[in-house]
Amino acid sequence: MKALLLLASFRYLTRFQLEEMLFDARPERLGPGKVITRRVLTRLQEERLVTTYPRILGGAAGGSGRAVYSPSAAGLKVIRSLCPGLPARESTSRRPFLLQHSLATAEVALAFQRGARALGHQLVEWEHDWSAAERLSTGAVVPDARLLYATAEYEVEAFIEVDIGTERTRFFAEKLHRYIELHRAGTWRAHLRTWPLVLIVAPDERRALALVRLAAVALAETDSSGSGVEFWVGQAERVHAGPLAAIWNVVGRDGTYPLLQGV
Repeated sequence: MKALLLLASFRYLTRFQLEEMLFDARPERLGPGKVITRRVLTRLQEERLVTTYPRILGGAAGGSGRAVYSPSAAGLKVIRSLCPGLPARESTSRRPFLLQHSLATAEVALAFQRGARALGHQLVEWEHDWSAAERLSTGAVVPDARLLYATAEYEVEAFIEVDIGTERTRFFAEKLHRYIELHRAGTWRAHLRTWPLVLIVAPDERRALALVRLAAVALAETDSSGSGVEFWVGQAERVHAGPLAAIWNVVGRDGTYPLLQGV
């Protein structure tokens, strides 16, 4: 059931991603996790609870042989009986975008999971888009995820925005403004102790710089009530290699910064 819940929550995953999430360890070429994950997926396919999509090429989760798995309509019905907040099945026209975006989001989640495992920290929460939006009780802002990451001394809470470079900058700018408006409205205080960082993961350096400029303009256009919003922009390859390191461009500051000091 956990495998089906993960597939429903992310919408699409490769077997390698699912294996790492299930066992909190990097997939092993001949390890027991690989065998168990294959058995689980085979059983879910036999019960017609998952659908397999063609191999993907390129991207963080790309490569030959990496089929993509997603819950079938029957699988979603099973999971929705346990998690009524799960989003409705998307139209086939949006599938190419959602497939790539889901895999990119999963890679960010795995990057934080790996960091926590390597450093003895804890990824306390990874809240998926539908759950994060439900927590905020607003349709105006739907983060791709919300995370809570903890060390012995610190906690970092953040909204995650995963950009795959297909969204027009105008639409992304509107999304940034909605974050600022939500912060200004203050309704989030009923659901969150403090306002989280907004971590934006861009597909490449050029796009990252463009999003930094967009966020700077968005902040400049607001009044002082928006000053509590911090946009941090990182390039996907660097985030995958180590999301805690000094790889983040903090909008309004020069240089790059670590998510945690001393990492």
